[in-house]
Amino acid sequence: MPEILNAQSKPDTNTIPLPDSTIIFENEQPDALLLTTGFSFIYGFAIPHAQEVVNIRGTNPIGYELDFNWLLYTREVWDDCHCYPRLGFHFGFYDFDLNEIFGYGYEGGINFIYYFGLLSKFNFLVQGKAGLSYLTKPYDEINHPQNMSYSTHLNYLLSAGAGFRYEFSDYVETQFLVSINHNSNAALTEPNGGINYPAFSLALGYTFNPIEVKPRTHPDPYLTSENETRWDIGLFWGISSMPFPDPSQVPMFGANVLRSWQVMRFGAVTAGAEMEMNGRARLRVDRGTIEEQSPWRGSIQGGWEFLMGRTIFSIQLGLYIYRPHKEMDDVYQRFGLVHRIVNHLYAGINFKSYRHWADHLDLRLIFSF
Repeated sequence: MPEILNAQSKPDTNTIPLPDSTIIFENEQPDALLLTTGFSFIYGFAIPHAQEVVNIRGTNPIGYELDFNWLLYTREVWDDCHCYPRLGFHFGFYDFDLNEIFGYGYEGGINFIYYFGLLSKFNFLVQGKAGLSYLTKPYDEINHPQNMSYSTHLNYLLSAGAGFRYEFSDYVETQFLVSINHNSNAALTEPNGGINYPAFSLALGYTFNPIEVKPRTHPDPYLTSENETRWDIGLFWGISSMPFPDPSQVPMFGANVLRSWQVMRFGAVTAGAEMEMNGRARLRVDRGTIEEQSPWRGSIQGGWEFLMGRTIFSIQLGLYIYRPHKEMDDVYQRFGLVHRIVNHLYAGINFKSYRHWADHLDLRLIFSF
């Protein structure tokens, strides 16, 4: 009897072990990019956020958009956020209601949609959009003097919203969204009051070649590694404008240093500092309209980063601690988007504003370690 037990306890060297069940499961989930096309109707309510754009009060921008979004059903994306977002682009046409003043808008840009939970019959979502818009009736002293909202044909667009998605079938879905939307040239020229409006939107979408969306079961790299920390040293350069009606444009450039501490799978807190050359201050000194003083200004910053693989979206609040030439508020906001182009090197854009006033958009090159 002991020999029988002993024999049974020995491994059989003639048998072939089955593959690990995790590997089988992973093999059933190849990476895929699932295309959904959609059509959206947007109905907005313009906000006169400043005295010079009070003439937009009571207007209702209406938009029509054609969207192309891909579900990022990949292992790499799953490791980043334990989610499958959609990334894509859109083209749109907008009627700004008072057409004799504000004209029409043609726009295009990128979309990012994050779904709470795996894609299913019903999901809550948040969505962001960024891109460019061509607006037909910019401010002109003779032809369009009433339009203080924008002064260039080409403008930037930003949109952020939240809502839900409902799936009628594997192929057909609808999305309802409440969003805040913004069009301006980021103070490249004045006047630049911007077109700001909250909006409701309803979309109908069709998914080509749908598949069953499943979680991944391979070992989670986030749980087996330490949270990341990072130093960034960056250079930036942009263009802003003098206050209306001065048509002059001025450079804004400088350097910054930032420390980032990852505190969750796709989030990090940041602290940093920057020195920036204020071109408006330098021009005023050159013109003799103010006394001789340094155009440089220094500030400290704190904020949050959304970590999305090779891409980082950041939100920061800054407080000036050195500013001989004072203008606007002591506190400002920055919104940034950078992408890692090679190891240790990021490139991207950053938008600076004071409350609801745009200051400028700059280009950034960042060394990270």
